[in-house]
Amino acid sequence: MESSSRVAVPPSRGLKQTRHAGAAMTFRILVPDAKIVDDSLFASAGRSSVDFDLIAVPSLADLPDDLVRACDAFCMFSTMPAGEDFIDKLENCRLVVRAGVGFDNVDMAACSSRGIPISNVPDYGINEVADHALALMMNLVRGIRVYANRIQADLATGWNWQHGVHNRRTYRRRVGIVGLGRIGTAFARRCQGMGMEVWCYDPYLPSGGELAMQVTRAQSLEELLGACDIISTHVPLSPDTEGLIDKEAIAAMAPDTILINTSRGPVVDIDALYDGMKSGKVLCAGLDVLAKEPADPDHPLIKAWLAREDWIDERLVLTPHAAFYSPNAVADMRNNAIHLIADYLEGKPLKNCVNGHMLAEADRR
Repeated sequence: MESSSRVAVPPSRGLKQTRHAGAAMTFRILVPDAKIVDDSLFASAGRSSVDFDLIAVPSLADLPDDLVRACDAFCMFSTMPAGEDFIDKLENCRLVVRAGVGFDNVDMAACSSRGIPISNVPDYGINEVADHALALMMNLVRGIRVYANRIQADLATGWNWQHGVHNRRTYRRRVGIVGLGRIGTAFARRCQGMGMEVWCYDPYLPSGGELAMQVTRAQSLEELLGACDIISTHVPLSPDTEGLIDKEAIAAMAPDTILINTSRGPVVDIDALYDGMKSGKVLCAGLDVLAKEPADPDHPLIKAWLAREDWIDERLVLTPHAAFYSPNAVADMRNNAIHLIADYLEGKPLKNCVNGHMLAEADRR
């Protein structure tokens, strides 16, 4: 559920020269988790005002202190925790960017108290995630994995349409979307194009937003869960959304619900999901994210699925936190982050600031 409380942050004050004295003014950007340490990929964005220190470290504690203290901006692609001890080292930093949607790994209070704005990059993989959620749903309601597995195991006996015991018609079927932000909206449009009846629950959606989207708005999560055959979550991780789909939520679901989660792993309580699938209340689940990644092989749900126990083998689909991924999305993530940083350090207004409401203008770096 995307909050509408983001506050615009004015342009960065002053331009600090950090490299190439006597030449064009440049800013030092520290990237601690560059999967491909290749300057040309970053240079391709065409921003001559920024220079990059590209490093791949397992944790932020492994970064050289001199690079941390000298950087003008800090940009991270992963969800490594950036706590107060680390933020305290960012002596010269005027912007922290999480090159992705979620930013719960960055200590917002620590940054805000030091006058450091935080921005995310929410616009790089919207269509990929919406497509992935749809693919998980279609895999389950059309038995794609089931048929493929059965045919591969035995061509003669597997070539039988009757193996699709969980197949469902999607036309006019009711799908409930938790969080009608960018990705939730993209997913809703895809479902509407298939003739599905779309419902939503989003306390942050402005009044009338559901009318513009031509969806039915539930007034509570419980109402949505009880009214829909398929539930798809599209919310950021926050104290309000952690464990949102718990045992009470599953108890409120309609019988034989299909659950899709491409948002954040902790949004779904995997213990509650195990009980819900074991009891049959949840018919099928498609998960791209888990609270613990990679999946814990000793968790009862994962253990049963890996062992291909009959009760769960064809009712659960897992993918490895890959909903965002395409080569185009990765390029957009990188380039959007670079342009956001360069624009701000060059004196333009900051985009996508997530802690503007916590920043005092007089204290901002």
